[in-house]
Amino acid sequence: MNRLIVCLKKPCQVWALALAASLAFFACSNGDDVAGGVTDIGNSIAREPDTTKIAGTVVDMQGNRMPAARLTLYWDNGYAIEDSLDAVADSNAQFEFKVASNDMHGYLQNGRTTVIQYADSAKGVVNAFAGVYLYARSGSLSGISLPPSGKATEVRVGSRKALRGSMSGVTSGKVHIGGTHLSADIQEDGSFSFDSIPPGMQEELIYSESDSVLGYIPFTIQDAGDTVVLPQLENYDGFLWNPDLSLLADAYGFNSYHTDYVRWSDTGWTTVNIEMNGDEYVFNHDGRLADSVNYVDGVSGKGVLLGAGQYIDLDTLNPTGGDFTLSLWTKWNGPNGEHQVLFCQRAYWSDSTSRFQWHYEVNSGSFAVMKSMPSYPEAVFFGDSSSIPVGEWAFIALVSKDHMVNMYVNGRPVGEAQEFVPNELNRSVPFRVGGDEIRTETWNGVIDRVSIETRARTPEWIRAKYEALKPE
Repeated sequence: MNRLIVCLKKPCQVWALALAASLAFFACSNGDDVAGGVTDIGNSIAREPDTTKIAGTVVDMQGNRMPAARLTLYWDNGYAIEDSLDAVADSNAQFEFKVASNDMHGYLQNGRTTVIQYADSAKGVVNAFAGVYLYARSGSLSGISLPPSGKATEVRVGSRKALRGSMSGVTSGKVHIGGTHLSADIQEDGSFSFDSIPPGMQEELIYSESDSVLGYIPFTIQDAGDTVVLPQLENYDGFLWNPDLSLLADAYGFNSYHTDYVRWSDTGWTTVNIEMNGDEYVFNHDGRLADSVNYVDGVSGKGVLLGAGQYIDLDTLNPTGGDFTLSLWTKWNGPNGEHQVLFCQRAYWSDSTSRFQWHYEVNSGSFAVMKSMPSYPEAVFFGDSSSIPVGEWAFIALVSKDHMVNMYVNGRPVGEAQEFVPNELNRSVPFRVGGDEIRTETWNGVIDRVSIETRARTPEWIRAKYEALKPE
């Protein structure tokens, strides 16, 4: 599995009246075998002592030093290279740049990219982007990094990768890999792709329209696999993000991610997670609290093997009115000649007291989701009894989005999405997991990690959640 490691850094925002057009660099080294020079784009050599030191070591993805690696320090405006400086690492793979501090205009601040808003007489307030990047190459290997100011950094080089991604609600513009000459057009469906980009511990994907930067996301690609696929990105006030990224981070091995600066206007999501740690309420089919609960080994920690007639009670929770995602892990014992309930919202089975149910339907040998009809509930079917493996852990989910519902097993859809509307009732009814008021309809298997959410998770999220906990 490809590992995409995303390390998000809080952008620093600065107000300025103008963006300077010139920047000067120079390089030096204590070693005689280190060369340095300016790639001339109309800028002058900086004068000491007013300099910022950028130094470090070039290594490969396994940590081996790369002597004589070539390096370029790039200044990037978000859609093109503005200036650059070249150097060569010494025999110990060490390098050093000194950058004219007065010309940096705050662009290099502890390794953080700076977004500058400035006034333009023709365009009004414009978002400008100022990024400084280290690009290294040694033979066929290359890599990129954000250089921290005033301390040593390690630039890692590896094999180049293909990169694919998409943006929600965007039909045009460009994305650019900071510190490179690589840009890609955003297609009408929001997709974009790069055939070959350098890996690195600190990179940035920058989104722009008409030479105005609108958003970016820092990320890291380690040296595994040939292609990296980003989750669909949305633009949150200049920061590209995916609401599911924290989960994807867990699944794909992201070792650092922060969301304290990401704000969502919608706080109406409801999430219920049941981890079988003794806090759940298990009842018998007659409505009495169960005297005992059978805790067994779960997919992570403990799971619950419900006894005949038992279910997990969630009072009158009502998550099925709009978009929703229901999911759990199960080690199923297979068909037993009875209906088996996964989730239900009902008092008992009738058109006036049943709102929703997802269960194994014994008569058809299929998994059924009950939906509203003019006079009585009716089922839509997904797969058969072979859809969920018997005797091994499986992650199953049901997602309803815009009144279309689909079932997933181990991250993959079971058939096609089908139309769904829950039955409308004039009363509140119980929401239950793993059973109902009928003694014989308890789910025949261990249940663990139950999740109920009032939002429709993406197929990528479903797949990632499966990958995060799937047994070896």
